Amino acid sequence: MISIPANIQAASKRTWYNVVRFVLVLALLGSVSLAMIMRQSTQPASLEPSALKKVIQIPPGASAQRIGEILAQEELITDPFLFRIVVKVTGAEKKMQAGYYLLDANMPTLEIIDHLVAGDVTTERVVIPEGFEIKQIAAELERKGLADADRFIELAMDSSLVFGDNPPVDLPISSLEGYLYPDTYNFSLGQKEEDIIGQMVDRFIQVIEAEVAHRLDETDMSLHEIVTLASIVEREIMVDWERPIVASVYLNRLAINMPLQADPTVRYVTAEERSRVLYRDLEIDSPYNTYRNYGLPPGPIASPGLRSILAVLEPAETNYLFFVSKRDGTHQFSETYEQHLQARRTLGY
Repeated sequence: MISIPANIQAASKRTWYNVVRFVLVLALLGSVSLAMIMRQSTQPASLEPSALKKVIQIPPGASAQRIGEILAQEELITDPFLFRIVVKVTGAEKKMQAGYYLLDANMPTLEIIDHLVAGDVTTERVVIPEGFEIKQIAAELERKGLADADRFIELAMDSSLVFGDNPPVDLPISSLEGYLYPDTYNFSLGQKEEDIIGQMVDRFIQVIEAEVAHRLDETDMSLHEIVTLASIVEREIMVDWERPIVASVYLNRLAINMPLQADPTVRYVTAEERSRVLYRDLEIDSPYNTYRNYGLPPGPIASPGLRSILAVLEPAETNYLFFVSKRDGTHQFSETYEQHLQARRTLGY
């Protein structure tokens, strides 16, 4: 039997002791680290119930480190280093998405990460009424903090700036007036004006394909002509049941090559906003002035809703050529100019 010297036995015992101690220290550090990570994951940065919600932008391509720095700067987390560890442990490192998020310091880190992974971006609800022009849509979007009005108008008035040479609808002119469908939208904060315009045009296409496309073979009018006339109807009426009647008036005028003489087309090109057309406005030199020009204007003057579009496709059967406002939201319709003059006198014009 070989005997081991005492000094070697002592050294071996010290080595094993150091190994055991090192393992215990690692275990202790691991437990502490795990506890810190668990705390970072499940505890919010603030327990104050009055903590304000903040809209935070996560830029495209931001790393977990950069995201942690942004959240820490906004006091939504307490430790960006531990945030990175939590992100790595949960496998979310490559899954977090860019965008604008509505977050608050009462959210645990794991909840914040869930929002970023799900792409649960904050949105703003916007109602675009029927009959809104591009400039009115732009003003509403700017009021909601969703777009720069001037840039929106510039893009919407020139479809090539948004769609290049391949617009999704057949446009004989460059303007997208009439093709930004009036509806209720949920736009994301930080969404580009081009994306908003694209979303509204996509909605127009959806409605047309579902409700109108199968009827186009029944008319000699192009979709652009239908939308153009529908936009005039939309700007003329105040009560729903008059849509097909007003549509019939304009279609009757077109059929006999009579000028449309539609006040809304003149108001579309006046320099100032007002509810009435003045006699001097009738002399405006513009293709949209339907008092000076025959036929339809070059394009829509506003965004018509589906009901006005369908009114053009399914007008009332009338012989009316004239109408005048009764000042109560409805109109007096007439077949002859003499009847129209009498109606104007009766109504005090």
